[in-house]
Amino acid sequence: MKARAWLFALLLAAAAPGVRAASDAKVDELCRAVLEDGNYKVRVQAALVLGKLGDPRAVQPLIKALGDSNKTVRGIAASALGQLGDTAAADPLRDLLRHESDPFVRGQADKAVAALAAGGGGGGGGPRRGAKIYVNFGAFVGGVKSAGPDDSKILHDALSRELGKMPVVTLALSPADQHNFGKSGLSGFYIDGNITKLEDSGGNETSCDVKVMVARWPQKSIIMWTNAGASVQSGSRPRDKENARKECLEASARGLGEDLVNFLKAQGG
Repeated sequence: MKARAWLFALLLAAAAPGVRAASDAKVDELCRAVLEDGNYKVRVQAALVLGKLGDPRAVQPLIKALGDSNKTVRGIAASALGQLGDTAAADPLRDLLRHESDPFVRGQADKAVAALAAGGGGGGGGPRRGAKIYVNFGAFVGGVKSAGPDDSKILHDALSRELGKMPVVTLALSPADQHNFGKSGLSGFYIDGNITKLEDSGGNETSCDVKVMVARWPQKSIIMWTNAGASVQSGSRPRDKENARKECLEASARGLGEDLVNFLKAQGG
């Protein structure tokens, strides 16, 4: 009972305003609690607090908590990952949506995926601290008929992950920041494009090509175009081919990411 009382005290202290620095020192204990405590209520509270603290060390424990036996823990862990805004959680959250039947959990996971796709974070939607560059993404629709909305989303999410790794880049702005963008001190860029090739070739191989433009934001005046492609081995089963399409698009996104990162660095990032 003493250990349980101590943990509840820690949760309350971590959630209290004005004690952010002291709470950060307890993130490791909270990460253990969200995964290991035998009381689901403690795991729920730990997930809630980890989402509020915004410490990146919480991302992997919260991803593991998506598999918790308790539906409330799964839902709150999903919500916390949306608050943290780390795109590493996007695929685990989508996997949860594919297998989860509980409406509450699905709702929280769907909101978290939307938050990540929009640039991350439910904590007000403001820019990342220290950011110098804001990147706004288009929908990546169009292109070849063989590429559907799911393929465009894979490309969008993969590029978001690549550029989101840059400390000077933010993918989120609050409505006030967007309205007063000229006074924000940020440089803005708009990135959009489409899949120009996505096909299963002979010999169980999938190949793809992607073309992307970079424009000034919010004017959307085009600055440059870049493209990348990839080929990956695939199996004969439909599921193998689906996985190969995803791997091919993500590999192309990594290639595009290198060009885009170099471009953004040249802009002062």
